[in-house]
Amino acid sequence: MSLISFIESVDRSIFLEINLDFQNRIFDTIFPFLRDFTFIFWFGFIIYLIIKKEKKLALLMTAGIIAGAMVTFPIKYFFERERPYEQINSTRLIAPTEFDPSFPSGHTEMSFLAATIASKFHPEYRKYLYAFSIIVALSRIYVGVHFPLDTIGGVIIGILAGRIMLMIAMRRKSIFWEEKI
Repeated sequence: MSLISFIESVDRSIFLEINLDFQNRIFDTIFPFLRDFTFIFWFGFIIYLIIKKEKKLALLMTAGIIAGAMVTFPIKYFFERERPYEQINSTRLIAPTEFDPSFPSGHTEMSFLAATIASKFHPEYRKYLYAFSIIVALSRIYVGVHFPLDTIGGVIIGILAGRIMLMIAMRRKSIFWEEKI
């Protein structure tokens, strides 16, 4: 067995464990809801920042989310990984099917990117934003639309993209904020 085959085997096993063995009514109710709520949550957080007069941070988060999508979607089409429900007949699919390839998870990438940026300026929210992002990642596996490696890829890309956006913002302070960070 090659290393790639071994990794894919472990990925499938963990997927099936989460997707089939962790079934409960609470997750069955909440996790499918997170598909759309993830976007609503981060859009609402950006609106909250605007209301709090943190328009430059709101702009940075919006630019980051857009930049993250511009990185994630080409990667998805480069790898063209099929979704779990397309590969494993026993997948318990409790969310709508997705139109794009599986790797990396865009929901996870966006959540971790936004959490990374927001946490820099609001460390008091850090644990809540990352906890929400972890739940989003887990939910994508639980509902049957992503493998664990898809969400791990989303975490890595999201955190890296968030940090890159923060580095760019540091160099372009006049665009994103007046005060020193």
